[in-house]
Amino acid sequence: MFTDTDAHEVSSLLENTQDAYSRKDLDDSIVYAKRIQDGMLLKEKHLHRIFPESFIYTRARNIVSGDFYWFTRIGNKTIIAVADCTGHGIPGALMSILGINLLNQIVIEEHNTDPAFILHRLDHKVNKAFSYTSEIVEEHFAKEYHDGMDIALCCIDNDTHIMKFAGAYRPVYYVRDGEMHEMRGTRRPIGDTGSEAIFSNYTLHLEKGDNIYMCSDGYASQFGYLIDKKFSSGKMKELLLDISNKPFAQQKTLLEKTFMNWKLQREQTDDVLVMGFQV
Repeated sequence: MFTDTDAHEVSSLLENTQDAYSRKDLDDSIVYAKRIQDGMLLKEKHLHRIFPESFIYTRARNIVSGDFYWFTRIGNKTIIAVADCTGHGIPGALMSILGINLLNQIVIEEHNTDPAFILHRLDHKVNKAFSYTSEIVEEHFAKEYHDGMDIALCCIDNDTHIMKFAGAYRPVYYVRDGEMHEMRGTRRPIGDTGSEAIFSNYTLHLEKGDNIYMCSDGYASQFGYLIDKKFSSGKMKELLLDISNKPFAQQKTLLEKTFMNWKLQREQTDDVLVMGFQV
């Protein structure tokens, strides 16, 4: 006899089976989204063609990432950027795709190479893309969240060996003669509608052998498994300085090893992206 208990068990089994298929469909979709996102990014080997000594260390928190890097050459200039978008996972990944497309428009199509102006244009385009927010989102929600990114962007003149840098809440680090230096960006993210976009250029006369590092805040924000605190930007700068005299492939390995030893079994806090190159 088919009892009520049997019916309940069958119903539960069907629900669990449906949930399993739904999760698999979602997982498959996210994995495919990662393929699309990866396809939009140049590979590390392309960076090696510009800077033979270089690396890109990236580790997404949830398969797809809200961090992205971007670089290109325009004439005698190399433009390179590292960005940390609002959120992580799918929302962050969608924002990263928007950021990549906008940088392609601003730099490659419009032929802009001035970092501060590029960030100004990027800020304008991001705000324009999300201008609908005030119309369809409740006022208190719109104030609590903003769609945008933190970004560090450099333009290197390969003839004069001058690097111009502009940043939106992200710095650039450089190591010269065994000393760590930092150039800080403007304390304003891309996409902030609450203040006027004013980004400034900072100039560095490069010397042969200078190591340049750009990163999101994910590495420094990671909480430790044995020590319940963040890795910290100060500790990260110390690490970059300590490994700066090693080949860049080895630097990447050491960055990953240090990160994994710090995190151990703890959940990853945020997306991680670190880029380094020698001029």
